Amino acid sequence: MKRRIILWTAGLLALLVLTRCHFVFPPLRCPDAVVTVKTTGYCACPKCSDWKFNWLGLPVSRAGKIKTIGQTSGTRIARPGTVAADPKVFPPGTEFYIPGYGWGRAEDIGGGIQGNHLDLYFQRHRTAEKWGEQIQRVKVWYSRDRF
Repeated sequence: MKRRIILWTAGLLALLVLTRCHFVFPPLRCPDAVVTVKTTGYCACPKCSDWKFNWLGLPVSRAGKIKTIGQTSGTRIARPGTVAADPKVFPPGTEFYIPGYGWGRAEDIGGGIQGNHLDLYFQRHRTAEKWGEQIQRVKVWYSRDRF
């Protein structure tokens, strides 16, 4: 019986990983703040990321260096739950609960993001476009290494 439970649990976890389900677990404490922010959606496509391509067809960043598609500024691969935010307002590691989106963590820095603005990562361009731009009240848990 225990072996069957372990196999089912392992299978379920493998399925979640393969479907790119995001693992941002809710903090065990009350939110530090509830903030009104502007949220926009983005994905890993050139249209959303405003990338330039060199003569080899490889994406390059604004500094002219070759960029890995879907890579955050912290060298992690973006996935659902990845939020781009202004590091002066929301330092990396800050966790959010966004109504209609779910849990997210500040792991990226957007070039055009300033102040109370969050850029939410979506797997598909159509979903990011559908999200559009919204003004929402978001629960915020600041990173512990902020203070």
